[in-house]
Amino acid sequence: MHEEEQAIDRFLQELYESGVRRDEQTQENARKLRNITPSTGRFLELLIEEERPQRILELGTSNGYSTVWVGRAAAAVGATVDSVDQNAERHQEAKQNLVAAGLCSHVRLHTQEIGEFLAENRQQQYDMIFLDTDRRRYAQWWPQVRQIWTGKIVVCDNATSHPDEFQPLLEILDQDAWLDHGVLTVGRGLLLIRQRNEARPTGTFVSLEVPGQAGEVI
Repeated sequence: MHEEEQAIDRFLQELYESGVRRDEQTQENARKLRNITPSTGRFLELLIEEERPQRILELGTSNGYSTVWVGRAAAAVGATVDSVDQNAERHQEAKQNLVAAGLCSHVRLHTQEIGEFLAENRQQQYDMIFLDTDRRRYAQWWPQVRQIWTGKIVVCDNATSHPDEFQPLLEILDQDAWLDHGVLTVGRGLLLIRQRNEARPTGTFVSLEVPGQAGEVI
């Protein structure tokens, strides 16, 4: 098992480095992979091992770099992962990378527009949801995300690299008395959202920020 872990670690490093090179050589933003940072991947892995969610939803698969991190942790705790992205070409890359990492049995890829997926799966329930896609639509999607979420943990990437794009969602969260949320300066910034057992006065921002330097803006 130790050798398997080391093999996946090497694969993740190679995948991250190739993704960085690819993004540097790509002028068109829509074709960039924009993978999470390795520190973000490790944080997600530790979070899953600690929280032990049974069902995980990833919104924004790209080439599956983050999905490998999430999938490995899911395998360790006996969880399943649904990952959604409308880009069929990227999903083919993600499938190949999951096969290479030996994690296909723990992850289901859904090639679909995210809003449509949320609408069609409103009866589903997920303990953990990771958002790493079109940040401008997070506020629009939030009612549907809230409906399928059990309240355990939601994580959104790029909270410090693109703070302005998070403002509509933050305004919604500030008015929800049953939620706590805050930003961790891991990678490009992670917005964490949790459900409380008791309501609090609305408009109260609970800071989770920790010392450290956020990753580069992309």
